[in-house]
Amino acid sequence: MTKFYQVLTPYYDEIFPANDKQISFLSSCFPATSTLLDVGAGTGNTAIALGKAGYSLTAAEPEQSMTVKIKEKANRDQLHIKVMPNSMQQIPQLNETFDGIYCIGNTLAHLDNFNEICTFLQAAYDMLNEQGKLVIQTVNFENVLRHQKYSFPLIQKDTFTFTRKYEPLDHKIRFTTILEDHSDTHSNTILLYPVTKTQLQNELLNCGFHSISVYGNYGKSPYSIESPALVIIASK
Repeated sequence: MTKFYQVLTPYYDEIFPANDKQISFLSSCFPATSTLLDVGAGTGNTAIALGKAGYSLTAAEPEQSMTVKIKEKANRDQLHIKVMPNSMQQIPQLNETFDGIYCIGNTLAHLDNFNEICTFLQAAYDMLNEQGKLVIQTVNFENVLRHQKYSFPLIQKDTFTFTRKYEPLDHKIRFTTILEDHSDTHSNTILLYPVTKTQLQNELLNCGFHSISVYGNYGKSPYSIESPALVIIASK
């Protein structure tokens, strides 16, 4: 991970809080008390919320400053959450199986290419128990790719502002984030792979998943090219 993610960590909870629609959606996917793997857990907001709801959580997050936050929150709330420093590519090293796996917050797009995404999907399939489910949520890249530039709404708080911009570039998306606080401006640019609904649906079927449901948000609105997000549930 880059130094920028270390800088981002103190602000992460305000930028990316767990929300009721997200938690309600995930809870509707997995039976009560299921064992769940959160891939790219960030500072653990979603894992903590699901842990409080009675699920058994393993949180995989390669950024050390964020894993520290997850552990602090779990201890504060007296939750047993297993925190692992594994990246998406490293989840097979957990040597465990789960009732459910979720990879949300546009985490999947941080993989370098479609082959890496295919490898992750197959690993997720192999790590699921029978009738287990995989949930994926990304930005709707079909919508992003229609524009030369695409910006999210500005996040403005009392102590900082956070800007996100997307720009198509040679079959990738240049993703620029700018964090401005009272003392400094921190900027970071990375390349994302703009994986689409059709690509994911086809590859999930190739991996052996079935009963694939596609939505445009956590409220389970029908997906369209103008949807803000791509949300997929796939069953083993």
